[in-house]
Amino acid sequence: MKNNKLEQLIEMYGMAITTAGKNSAYDEVQKNLEELGKEVELLDHDYVEREILSYIKHNLVTKSWKNAQHWIGAALIHPSSRYLDCFLMVLSEEDPNAPHYWVLDVIQYMPENISNLALPALKKLSEQINSSWSAAVIEKYFETVVWNDENAEDFISTLVTSNNELVAFRAKYWMETFEVERKEEEDLVGKETDD
Repeated sequence: MKNNKLEQLIEMYGMAITTAGKNSAYDEVQKNLEELGKEVELLDHDYVEREILSYIKHNLVTKSWKNAQHWIGAALIHPSSRYLDCFLMVLSEEDPNAPHYWVLDVIQYMPENISNLALPALKKLSEQINSSWSAAVIEKYFETVVWNDENAEDFISTLVTSNNELVAFRAKYWMETFEVERKEEEDLVGKETDD
Protein backbone atom coordinates (compact mmCIF):
# COMPACT_ATOMS: atom_id res chain seq x y z
CA MET A 1 0.00 0.00 0.00
CA LYS A 2 1.22 3.42 -0.83
CA ASN A 3 1.63 6.03 1.87
CA ASN A 4 -1.60 8.02 2.13
CA LYS A 5 -3.41 10.47 4.40
CA LEU A 6 -5.46 7.84 6.23
CA GLU A 7 -2.40 5.69 6.78
CA GLN A 8 -0.45 8.72 8.05
CA LEU A 9 -3.22 9.60 10.52
CA ILE A 10 -3.50 6.04 11.79
CA GLU A 11 0.30 5.74 12.14
CA MET A 12 0.61 9.05 13.99
CA TYR A 13 -2.34 8.60 16.34
CA GLY A 14 -1.70 4.86 16.70
CA MET A 15 1.76 5.56 18.13
CA ALA A 16 0.39 8.25 20.46
CA ILE A 17 -2.41 5.96 21.65
CA THR A 18 -0.02 3.04 22.23
CA THR A 19 2.41 5.25 24.16
CA ALA A 20 -0.36 6.74 26.30
CA GLY A 21 -1.76 3.27 26.97
CA LYS A 22 1.63 1.96 28.09
CA ASN A 23 1.85 4.91 30.49
CA SER A 24 -1.70 4.28 31.78
CA ALA A 25 -2.66 7.76 30.57
CA TYR A 26 -6.21 6.75 29.67
CA ASP A 27 -7.45 10.34 29.31
CA GLU A 28 -4.72 10.84 26.72
CA VAL A 29 -5.74 7.60 24.95
CA GLN A 30 -9.34 8.82 24.79
CA LYS A 31 -8.27 12.27 23.59
CA ASN A 32 -6.17 10.77 20.79
CA LEU A 33 -8.94 8.37 19.77
CA GLU A 34 -11.39 11.27 19.53
CA GLU A 35 -8.93 13.37 17.53
CA LEU A 36 -8.24 10.47 15.17
CA GLY A 37 -11.98 10.03 14.68
CA LYS A 38 -12.45 13.72 13.89
CA GLU A 39 -9.57 13.70 11.39
CA VAL A 40 -10.85 10.55 9.66
CA GLU A 41 -14.35 12.05 9.50
CA LEU A 42 -12.95 14.96 7.47
CA LEU A 43 -11.58 12.63 4.78
CA ASP A 44 -13.51 11.84 1.61
CA HIS A 45 -15.82 8.84 2.13
CA ASP A 46 -14.95 7.06 -1.14
CA TYR A 47 -11.25 7.54 -0.48
CA VAL A 48 -11.48 6.08 3.05
CA GLU A 49 -13.58 3.17 1.81
CA ARG A 50 -11.00 2.31 -0.88
CA GLU A 51 -8.14 2.53 1.60
CA ILE A 52 -9.84 0.35 4.22
CA LEU A 53 -10.65 -2.29 1.60
CA SER A 54 -7.07 -2.13 0.33
CA TYR A 55 -5.73 -2.46 3.89
CA ILE A 56 -7.86 -5.54 4.60
CA LYS A 57 -7.01 -7.26 1.31
CA HIS A 58 -3.31 -6.53 1.80
CA ASN A 59 -3.32 -7.87 5.36
CA LEU A 60 -5.23 -11.01 4.44
CA VAL A 61 -2.08 -11.83 2.46
CA THR A 62 0.66 -10.40 4.72
CA LYS A 63 -1.00 -11.21 8.07
CA SER A 64 0.56 -8.01 9.47
CA TRP A 65 -2.60 -6.31 10.80
CA LYS A 66 -0.69 -3.28 12.07
CA ASN A 67 -3.07 -0.81 13.78
CA ALA A 68 -5.99 -3.03 12.76
CA GLN A 69 -8.38 -1.66 15.37
CA HIS A 70 -7.97 1.87 13.93
CA TRP A 71 -8.22 0.77 10.29
CA ILE A 72 -11.27 -1.40 10.94
CA GLY A 73 -12.71 1.20 13.31
CA ALA A 74 -12.55 3.85 10.57
CA ALA A 75 -15.35 1.90 8.88
CA LEU A 76 -17.70 3.12 11.61
CA ILE A 77 -16.91 6.70 10.67
CA HIS A 78 -17.35 5.95 6.95
CA PRO A 79 -19.85 3.04 6.95
CA SER A 80 -20.45 1.03 3.80
CA SER A 81 -21.89 -2.35 2.86
CA ARG A 82 -18.88 -2.76 0.56
CA TYR A 83 -16.77 -3.79 3.57
CA LEU A 84 -18.90 -6.82 4.41
CA ASP A 85 -17.30 -9.33 2.02
CA CYS A 86 -13.84 -8.39 3.30
CA PHE A 87 -15.05 -8.47 6.92
CA LEU A 88 -16.35 -12.00 6.37
CA MET A 89 -13.01 -13.02 4.90
CA VAL A 90 -11.32 -11.68 8.06
CA LEU A 91 -13.75 -13.62 10.25
CA SER A 92 -12.90 -16.79 8.32
CA GLU A 93 -9.17 -16.09 8.60
CA GLU A 94 -7.53 -18.79 10.72
CA ASP A 95 -4.77 -16.46 11.88
CA PRO A 96 -5.37 -15.79 15.60
CA ASN A 97 -3.83 -12.32 15.10
CA ALA A 98 -6.48 -11.33 12.57
CA PRO A 99 -8.79 -8.61 13.93
CA HIS A 100 -11.81 -10.88 14.39
CA TYR A 101 -13.00 -8.99 17.47
CA TRP A 102 -12.72 -5.56 15.83
CA VAL A 103 -14.58 -6.70 12.72
CA LEU A 104 -17.45 -8.06 14.82
CA ASP A 105 -17.47 -4.86 16.87
CA VAL A 106 -17.73 -2.73 13.74
CA ILE A 107 -20.47 -4.93 12.26
CA GLN A 108 -22.37 -4.66 15.55
CA TYR A 109 -22.35 -0.86 15.52
CA MET A 110 -22.71 -0.20 11.79
CA PRO A 111 -25.96 1.43 10.69
CA GLU A 112 -28.78 -1.11 11.03
CA ASN A 113 -29.31 -1.50 7.28
CA ILE A 114 -25.67 -2.56 6.85
CA SER A 115 -25.53 -4.80 9.93
CA ASN A 116 -28.70 -6.55 8.80
CA LEU A 117 -27.03 -7.41 5.49
CA ALA A 118 -24.28 -9.18 7.43
CA LEU A 119 -26.58 -11.25 9.68
CA PRO A 120 -27.25 -14.22 7.35
CA ALA A 121 -23.52 -14.69 6.72
CA LEU A 122 -22.70 -14.23 10.41
CA LYS A 123 -25.22 -16.91 11.32
CA LYS A 124 -23.78 -19.23 8.70
CA LEU A 125 -20.38 -18.93 10.43
CA SER A 126 -21.89 -20.79 13.39
CA GLU A 127 -21.92 -23.98 11.33
CA GLN A 128 -18.14 -24.13 11.69
CA ILE A 129 -16.86 -21.58 14.19
CA ASN A 130 -13.34 -20.49 13.33
CA SER A 131 -10.97 -22.46 15.57
CA SER A 132 -8.68 -19.44 15.94
CA TRP A 133 -11.40 -17.37 17.63
CA SER A 134 -10.69 -16.64 21.27
CA ALA A 135 -13.34 -16.78 24.00
CA ALA A 136 -13.63 -12.97 23.75
CA VAL A 137 -14.28 -13.19 20.00
CA ILE A 138 -16.93 -15.88 20.51
CA GLU A 139 -18.64 -13.67 23.10
CA LYS A 140 -18.45 -10.69 20.70
CA TYR A 141 -19.98 -12.90 17.99
CA PHE A 142 -23.00 -13.58 20.22
CA GLU A 143 -23.26 -9.91 21.26
CA THR A 144 -23.21 -8.87 17.61
CA VAL A 145 -26.01 -11.27 16.71
CA VAL A 146 -28.11 -10.32 19.76
CA TRP A 147 -27.60 -6.60 19.15
CA ASN A 148 -28.73 -6.81 15.52
CA ASP A 149 -31.30 -9.61 15.39
CA GLU A 150 -34.66 -9.31 17.11
CA ASN A 151 -35.04 -13.09 16.68
CA ALA A 152 -31.61 -13.88 18.13
CA GLU A 153 -33.06 -16.22 20.73
CA ASP A 154 -34.37 -18.59 18.07
CA PHE A 155 -30.97 -18.71 16.40
CA ILE A 156 -28.96 -19.01 19.62
CA SER A 157 -31.15 -21.86 20.88
CA THR A 158 -29.77 -23.96 18.01
CA LEU A 159 -26.21 -23.49 19.32
CA VAL A 160 -26.78 -24.79 22.86
CA THR A 161 -25.70 -28.28 21.76
CA SER A 162 -22.71 -27.11 19.70
CA ASN A 163 -19.66 -29.38 19.67
CA ASN A 164 -17.56 -26.29 20.40
CA GLU A 165 -17.58 -25.99 24.21
CA LEU A 166 -17.13 -22.20 24.17
CA VAL A 167 -19.99 -21.76 21.71
CA ALA A 168 -22.29 -24.06 23.72
CA PHE A 169 -21.34 -22.23 26.94
CA ARG A 170 -22.10 -18.80 25.45
CA ALA A 171 -25.34 -20.05 23.88
CA LYS A 172 -26.51 -21.39 27.25
CA TYR A 173 -25.51 -18.10 28.89
CA TRP A 174 -27.57 -16.11 26.39
CA MET A 175 -30.56 -18.46 26.68
CA GLU A 176 -30.47 -17.98 30.47
CA THR A 177 -30.20 -14.21 29.94
CA PHE A 178 -33.26 -14.23 27.67
CA GLU A 179 -35.17 -16.22 30.31
CA VAL A 180 -34.20 -13.80 33.11
CA GLU A 181 -35.21 -10.82 30.96
CA ARG A 182 -38.55 -12.46 30.18
CA LYS A 183 -39.17 -13.15 33.89
CA GLU A 184 -38.26 -9.56 34.84
CA GLU A 185 -40.60 -8.26 32.14
CA GLU A 186 -43.42 -10.49 33.41
CA ASP A 187 -42.81 -9.32 36.99
CA LEU A 188 -42.83 -5.69 35.85
CA VAL A 189 -46.06 -6.14 33.90
CA GLY A 190 -47.58 -7.92 36.91
CA LYS A 191 -46.66 -5.04 39.20
CA GLU A 192 -48.10 -2.49 36.80
CA THR A 193 -51.45 -4.31 36.66
CA ASP A 194 -51.51 -4.58 40.49
CA ASP A 195 -51.08 -0.81 40.80
